Amino acid sequence: MDLNHNNTTPKMSRVLGLKESISMTVGTVVGVGLFTSGSAQIGYVGPWIIVFTFLALLISIWPALIYAEMSAALPLAGGTYNFAKKGLNRVWANLAGWHYIVSVVAICSGESLAFANYFKILIEQFGISTTWLDPRIIAILLILFFLILNFYGIEQSGKAQTIFMFFFWGCSIFWFLYMIPRVHLTYFSGFSIDRLPSFKEIMYIFGLIWWCYTGFETSVSMGGEIKYPQITLPRSLKLSIFLVFAINAAFQWFLVGVVSHKFYGDLAIATAPYAKGLQLAGLTGFPIILLCIGIAFGGDLSTINPGIAAPARYIYTMAKDGALPAFFGKLHYKYKTPCIAIALVGIINIVLIATGSIDYIASISLISLAICYIIGCLSYIGIKHRYPKLKRPYVAPYGLFGAIFTVVIYTIMLIYADRFALFTAGVLTICCLIFYFLYTRNKDENKADLMLEIGLIEQANQSEKVRIDKQYFIWKWVTIVVSVVALGMYIIPFVITK
Repeated sequence: MDLNHNNTTPKMSRVLGLKESISMTVGTVVGVGLFTSGSAQIGYVGPWIIVFTFLALLISIWPALIYAEMSAALPLAGGTYNFAKKGLNRVWANLAGWHYIVSVVAICSGESLAFANYFKILIEQFGISTTWLDPRIIAILLILFFLILNFYGIEQSGKAQTIFMFFFWGCSIFWFLYMIPRVHLTYFSGFSIDRLPSFKEIMYIFGLIWWCYTGFETSVSMGGEIKYPQITLPRSLKLSIFLVFAINAAFQWFLVGVVSHKFYGDLAIATAPYAKGLQLAGLTGFPIILLCIGIAFGGDLSTINPGIAAPARYIYTMAKDGALPAFFGKLHYKYKTPCIAIALVGIINIVLIATGSIDYIASISLISLAICYIIGCLSYIGIKHRYPKLKRPYVAPYGLFGAIFTVVIYTIMLIYADRFALFTAGVLTICCLIFYFLYTRNKDENKADLMLEIGLIEQANQSEKVRIDKQYFIWKWVTIVVSVVALGMYIIPFVITK
């Protein structure tokens, strides 16, 4: 929602419902992490990947519910930036804003490179050599396409996102059914390793697997464009985190069941582990073609799209608040999109793509998002203290304890993160602080009354509430079923091979 209440000023439109919110969130999360660095860790931990994946889910549920409470109470564009400004102060808000922008843009650029890698493998299945084609060129062209899509409006972007996600799910189900007869249940047992990884190595592996969950609050950053946000945002956050777990667990199960232990060394260093895994198992041709089509044109595209939309809303919000030059807060008069902010996101994407390193981009992203979530949880505690009477349509269970627990866990994860990426995050933090004290501190911030800033939130009438409750009921039971099935898939091999 535009914080400028002048009726002549363009304002964001609340057009995204539950389906689009889930598609945006799951699309952001399920992508480069799962299909590159995350699943490559099977090369180190084998079938134990499910334990790491489940633990990553457990430490993501509480912050997701905490964000659900804050977003329902403060349904504004900008997510953690706004929460930190309300619960802490402007310095923390700026740190959260910049770390979120860099992290999600890193996800987006990493996803673009992942698309390029899977796309090249897809082309090669038809006997066409792609050795001459630099994947960075493909990635940059893809970014330019999504910049244009996002420029023309969030409604069009939301519709495209839903198409991408349902295409991905359709291809995934078809691929799962095709691959079931080719899974070796014996691969789930008898896995041995030369040596037990050190605690530091285990934490590094766990961090990359946890990265497969980061971005769970994407819909929160677009709070100014969510319809009925006080209902929709908590529901989308609660469902999305478990859908992400189900998708991660299912894909990892098939990779474990297809690739023999003797090939784990190759899998650990693969840039496209699923395609590489099929090649190592001798499953070339149709299974790789179907897999690459689903990942590239479904999973990857569904991540790139919100990877541009979400950070652009942060930049827009920060500009409206005086934290960035005012022209970044400009909305297009016709399409009501933050056009200048979208262009900046594109530039940052291209710079990261130029590095050509998905692992480095992954480490930057997970560190910055961990910092952002730590600030978000501290903001939650501050908002509870400063605004005890704030209307909270949803309340996270044991939220205060959950916030402290999350801060501690994520801090420990940071200690064992990649050192060079930590150094990069430190440089980013210093640059943010310098920029704040040289520029932002001297600018007037938006100090509108909190209720005025939130504005009038449209409430669903009775017939509309019945419709959205029915939609939520369907999504909830689908989520429960696929989550149970995903866990059950790991139990079956041990029951059958016992």
